[in-house]
Amino acid sequence: MSHFPRACVVALLLVGGSSCAPEPPEDLPLLETGAESMTVLSPDDGSLWDVRDVLEVDGVFWVLKASPPFLHGFDARGRPVANFGTAGEGPGELRYPRALWSGEAGGAVTVWDAGSRTALTYSADGTLLSSQGMPRLGGMRADIETVTFGHPFRLFRESGASVLGQFDAGVTHGSDLWNGRLVRVDDDGPDEPGTLVGDIVVDFAEDLAGAAGRPSSQAPGLVPVPLWDGCPDGRIAVLDPIALSLHLLAPGAGEAEAIRLPWEPATLRTSDKFSYLRFQIEAEGRGAGADAATIDRVAESAFSQAEDYFPTEAPAGVDLKCAPGHVWIQEFDGDSHPLGYGPHWRTVRLDGTEPRFARVSFPPGFQPVRVSNSGMLGVVTDSVSLQRLAHVELPPELR
Repeated sequence: MSHFPRACVVALLLVGGSSCAPEPPEDLPLLETGAESMTVLSPDDGSLWDVRDVLEVDGVFWVLKASPPFLHGFDARGRPVANFGTAGEGPGELRYPRALWSGEAGGAVTVWDAGSRTALTYSADGTLLSSQGMPRLGGMRADIETVTFGHPFRLFRESGASVLGQFDAGVTHGSDLWNGRLVRVDDDGPDEPGTLVGDIVVDFAEDLAGAAGRPSSQAPGLVPVPLWDGCPDGRIAVLDPIALSLHLLAPGAGEAEAIRLPWEPATLRTSDKFSYLRFQIEAEGRGAGADAATIDRVAESAFSQAEDYFPTEAPAGVDLKCAPGHVWIQEFDGDSHPLGYGPHWRTVRLDGTEPRFARVSFPPGFQPVRVSNSGMLGVVTDSVSLQRLAHVELPPELR
């Protein structure tokens, strides 16, 4: 049964704003973090690409990649201290690893392997310590993260439980994310991998006011989708990108806070649409040996037929992070990435003090993964898609 409280949702649907929070100011101050605020934490040796998660455990910075060796560990000086994780179905091997969290033993790290529906805990030297069954997500196309933002593989760890998305009908397009729900599953819940046992936190199609205007499955891409993350205090932050509201859901059946956001989506430019479509064609043809000119010709031909199916407005956000005291929402920027991952983020203070809203810019190429009181831990990507682990210090106003 869903615990999503409906009083604020009804108000948002009927009046287009929130009766649960005052109307916020429109002008957002810009806080800039320059290159001097960024510290690189891994060597420039070309060993990192397609990073899926990063985590610090007892002074070791762990990086989870999409290909083996899946796990790389670095000390505070950026020196490699661990390198393990093979692909396969045997004990300790990984099929489709997606997320990291700290293991119970000192220095241990746990990997959520969505491919085998298990969570595997390793010691710092790569020894398998334990494994545990995890719930299923639903059918997911392997390249979904080149098709849409929204992070359908996101998982949030609580004490003794996990919160993750559940998509019974599967996900092949971004619009399919609206048909999912967030579920809280106790660690001792599923007796076998793939079993769904737990409480529904929010059903996106049923509980979000914006779902009434959600895009059809015919939309080719860049459609608004619900975004979410877990907060350090145990609440779940959910962005309704159509109603432009942020919901903070406490554990249990308590009332949620609904915050009306003060910005409106920008117009989705023709260049944004073409860049996205070309990105999809290039990804689908990867390995076929097509040159850039051929990809351009195919994309131009396809675009002439597909342009009218794109939305007219740019997405209200492409990622969301919940941190101590703030929720962060990444702005769409088609010039930086075909899926809109750019350097600018908007923040919402969770204590209600002024100014409640702000904008923050990060160094070019930096993508935050985890947020602490003092900074962002993430990766910086160069022009040939090689990545390095990096930390960016936050402005004092956001600590």
